[in-house]
Amino acid sequence: MKGLEKIVDKVIEGLEHGTVPWRKTWKDLMPMNAFSQRKYRGFNVFFLSFACAEAKYSYPLFGTYKQIAEAGGNVKKGEKSVPVVYWKITDKEKVKVTDKNGNETTCASERVFIPFFFNVFNLEQTEGIDIQKYISELSAKNNNPLETCEKVINNMPTLPRITHDQPGAFYMPVPDRVNVPDIKYFDSSEEYYATTFHELAHSTGHSSRLDRFTDNKSVYGKNSYDYEELVAEMAATFLCSHCGIEQTVDNSVAYLTGWAKFLKENRKSTLFGAATKAQAAFNYILGNPIDSDQPDQVEENMEVSVF
Repeated sequence: MKGLEKIVDKVIEGLEHGTVPWRKTWKDLMPMNAFSQRKYRGFNVFFLSFACAEAKYSYPLFGTYKQIAEAGGNVKKGEKSVPVVYWKITDKEKVKVTDKNGNETTCASERVFIPFFFNVFNLEQTEGIDIQKYISELSAKNNNPLETCEKVINNMPTLPRITHDQPGAFYMPVPDRVNVPDIKYFDSSEEYYATTFHELAHSTGHSSRLDRFTDNKSVYGKNSYDYEELVAEMAATFLCSHCGIEQTVDNSVAYLTGWAKFLKENRKSTLFGAATKAQAAFNYILGNPIDSDQPDQVEENMEVSVF
């Protein structure tokens, strides 16, 4: 698993220097494979965003060495690839067990997740590829980003109650309520929507939606708050990208340093897990199908917690 360690170390290094690696500098386009037109998911989204920000690439369009060659191009001499992770899900063989009465039963199989790494290059690392062709084909145009934000909010399944009557921005699970200050109190409309998306991402953790809070507390204990903040921040970034706006809300250096410390202590499982849960929150808010084994019943006695 040295490949995973190397990626995680790179992300933590960025956080320690005050960089949020999954925030992008472009509009209208999330990291994707330029040739298959498939958008990357989960952990790959923000790691490739980090690679783009670090190298100052204009667009997050990637391809494998083979794909680039097949398209008539080649990778520039000296350019280095970045890894993406593909998780293969397999089932262990079912085990037959015979009890003392001679009755044979089959035990349920266990799901196993195996990581495979692929190396990709940004199109700006290539020669002989018409980058503008892929940009025009893949970049979704959006002339009304704020209207798009409103549409995302209003179309969210089981939208929590949204209020603007208190000064802070927060989500409360028990009344299932998001509070965000009125838009006139923000420096820009983009900051208002980025904040609203962050709190709506928290709301997907409610037991009537993705039921994330109980799991977070059982696994991370006192660090569950930091973990949930990672999930919400990434999901909000994905939503801002989807709507074609730049996320402009800055976290303090101390807050970022806290994230780096948290990731150092919890390593791979935290980073990959948070990215996966952020992707699920993003999909849920947009009403897209999601893979989830979580129960959908509301717990009657849910512990009060504010994120």
